[in-house]
Amino acid sequence: MQPFINIAGYAIPSYGMMVVIGSLLSIAVVLLRCPKRKIPLDNQLYFTAFILMFTLLGAKLLYLIQNLPQLWENADIIFESWSSFLNYLGGGFVFYGGLIGGCIGAFCYAKFFRINGVAEAENFVLIIPLFHCCGRIGCFLAGCCYGIKYDGPLAVTFTESLGAPDGVSLFPVQLAEAGLNLLVFFLLLALDKRLKKPLQNFGVYAIIYGTERFFLEFLRGDSARGVWILSTSQWISLLILIPVGIYMLVCRTDKNFLVWRMLNGCIPKGNPAAAGNSKTRQAAGK
Repeated sequence: MQPFINIAGYAIPSYGMMVVIGSLLSIAVVLLRCPKRKIPLDNQLYFTAFILMFTLLGAKLLYLIQNLPQLWENADIIFESWSSFLNYLGGGFVFYGGLIGGCIGAFCYAKFFRINGVAEAENFVLIIPLFHCCGRIGCFLAGCCYGIKYDGPLAVTFTESLGAPDGVSLFPVQLAEAGLNLLVFFLLLALDKRLKKPLQNFGVYAIIYGTERFFLEFLRGDSARGVWILSTSQWISLLILIPVGIYMLVCRTDKNFLVWRMLNGCIPKGNPAAAGNSKTRQAAGK
């Protein structure tokens, strides 16, 4: 719709602008919740930095894997110069790659600093759908990740798109996903005090978003992104996100491998529950 927005004579990419807005808004929400959840600000900032770094790497890596044929066909242009290579790397990210990369970043944070990162992770989970909402609005403005041909209510027609076909009536799948993600954010906020087990909020998020994404993929009209009938994102939803979500939601705390063995770098052997209290986490973080 509006790939670039003119601000003070400069053409600012609308997608990048929405990513920046989403990042700032999400970080603000996370930090404002730290005193209430008794999380030291420096712990949360370190955790967030790890998450963002691994998120970008994961999102770009999965994008490159999905586009290997294109990369191979246009290798002479992409690798023609350092600037052209950087331009290619600057565009194209896959959300699920970022989500997987962010999870790896959380585990690396806990192991590197040898502290219990569960509290920081729980605080961060809340803003994943909020950030994703802003990102999908950016996709809509840029015209990427567009929907199928559609002539019904709320159909959109792009005229200056960077990805979608101009002049064709399409389903606004980006806005649909943005709206659903915003609802998930408010749902997690409402459930904040009701979910008692560690990282149970990630289980709720994973089940809802995995299901949401699986069905929304049928409404995507951009180029093929998968194998064996389903898209890559649908396979990730079915085989990874939804099963992990169910596991996180129902598993007993003292048996939860993802919490006690991967996000707790200071766990004493034979007593996983003792490592989960706030005193242990704060002492290990000093």
